[in-house]
Amino acid sequence: MSRYRPPREAGTPLITPQGARRLREELHELWQVRRPQVTQAVSEAAALGDRSENAEAVKEPHLQYYNLQPHDLK
Repeated sequence: MSRYRPPREAGTPLITPQGARRLREELHELWQVRRPQVTQAVSEAAALGDRSENAEAVKEPHLQYYNLQPHDLK
């Protein structure tokens, strides 16, 4: 009834090389692509004085009224 598990053998792969590559690509995408985009959007909102967490949710109905998409504003 103990939770003890013997240590794994040294060199036992816990992830495949393809899985590791996919995770590295996702990490790169998040840090090098998405993070700068989010930072830019937050900076622009802050420059306009809007620091609320739901700023996009408040803006969204106005975009729907004019049948615009967020990417149309850029």
